[in-house]
Amino acid sequence: MNKPLLFRSVFLRLWRYKLKSIFMGLGVAIGVLATVLLQSVSGTMQAKFLAFIEHAYPSDSIVVMGGSGPMGGDTGGRESLKLADVETVASTTGITQWDPQVIAGSRDVKHGGNNLRVTVTGYSEKAESVRRQGVQDGEFFTPEDVRGRANVALIGLTTAKKLFPGESPVGAQLFIDNVPFQVKGVLESLGVDIHGNDQDNIIEVPYTTLMDNMLRVNFVSAVTFVAGDRERVEAISKEITKVMRERHQIAEGQKDDFTVITSASMHEMFNRSFRTFNIFVPLIAATAFLISALVILSIMQISIKGRIQEIGLRKALGARASDLQTQIVLEVLVVSVLASLVGILLAQVGINFLAPVLAEKLGIKHINTPFIVLIVAVFAAMATGLLGGVLPARRAARLKPVEALK
Repeated sequence: MNKPLLFRSVFLRLWRYKLKSIFMGLGVAIGVLATVLLQSVSGTMQAKFLAFIEHAYPSDSIVVMGGSGPMGGDTGGRESLKLADVETVASTTGITQWDPQVIAGSRDVKHGGNNLRVTVTGYSEKAESVRRQGVQDGEFFTPEDVRGRANVALIGLTTAKKLFPGESPVGAQLFIDNVPFQVKGVLESLGVDIHGNDQDNIIEVPYTTLMDNMLRVNFVSAVTFVAGDRERVEAISKEITKVMRERHQIAEGQKDDFTVITSASMHEMFNRSFRTFNIFVPLIAATAFLISALVILSIMQISIKGRIQEIGLRKALGARASDLQTQIVLEVLVVSVLASLVGILLAQVGINFLAPVLAEKLGIKHINTPFIVLIVAVFAAMATGLLGGVLPARRAARLKPVEALK
């Protein structure tokens, strides 16, 4: 077999019948586009979700919330978590570090002529170490601030830029619902969370100030406990559940009026949420490749019918069946490889188009395309070409010269 002549014949034929070549490659390009684009975006989104979970629910921490928790639709029981519950849990389970959370929701905040609606939340001085977020400017709460119910505040970077454009907010005064607060520091930036909320558009104040001076409530929204031994997190979470049920006098069979969340439970929820998604993404890509294989099969069948006399003449002049089969398969593979490259380029265009949207909505700054995804997409394209081209190639190879030349 003259290989240079074979490749020359393949490319000349594909160029001569450009429309057929484009139609054969179109489905493959769409399949590669779907594979690369969906896998890149879904993989990046899952990495973003995991990073959020690991920050919000570290592996050595246990979060207890009043009511049914962040995923529950039932608003009952939100006022069930008291400081006495927290102190009892800490003393009976051996936990030495914990930080409460009191959520005030969106409040009117102003400084000078600037007015905003900002989420206000209460924490203790231990939030810096328990929640792994410090200040990038100024200083954090002190124990005296919390005990004295001081009107001091830590503000997020977005809030700082909007309320204090062009100036340092540290030491300045702002008003929350017309109550004056002194800014002690600017919090480290967290960006946009998985729900598209700006985590830097926030104000934190001592939880005691929020509970006693502003909201006048006797409960906390949640508390984060730090279990020194990561291996005992699940065991301690069960102890916490037992203590809370006893304190709240919840009978056996009755539903808890609180929620205990660990990193493991959040990862399980994450995996359950993305399980269906991880099934459908490959299924969509596989469907696109299957359809393109059928298109290639149909086009090649029609092409073989139009080339019967040519095939018969070549076989009469001594061409082997394997030579004809190789040429036809090679034509399909060349189309598949070129179409896969086009699909990868289109996927990159799609990624560049989606990147600003995902950055704004979910805080995803970079969409990563693993190299293995590109390899799988190209091999899937070649497999698609083979699936659609082998049968027509075998049919052509089996033609008898006499019958083909009639």
